[in-house]
Amino acid sequence: MKIGDHVTIGEGTIVQAATIGSFVSIGKNCVIGRFAIIKDCCRIEDNTVIPPNSVVPSFSVYKGSPGKLVDELPESIQDIYEARTKDRYAKFIPSMN
Repeated sequence: MKIGDHVTIGEGTIVQAATIGSFVSIGKNCVIGRFAIIKDCCRIEDNTVIPPNSVVPSFSVYKGSPGKLVDELPESIQDIYEARTKDRYAKFIPSMN
């Protein structure tokens, strides 16, 4: 399994994907099937099931069981996800005071 940079995976989610690209947000209680490929800059909504061998295209939003395309993301989503993951990471760094 390969997971890119700035990826968030919600609690209770099961991931068996072959590849998850960079700048991806996967919600809570999702199931990402075996050998699925999630391209860069995607959002998988809470409680979504991505079937095995599926390909989720870039800049897409998937929802449901089975997951279906419900929306598209703007090209600026990469900057938004990067800022969000950096903010979360900063909260885990101990202060040097």
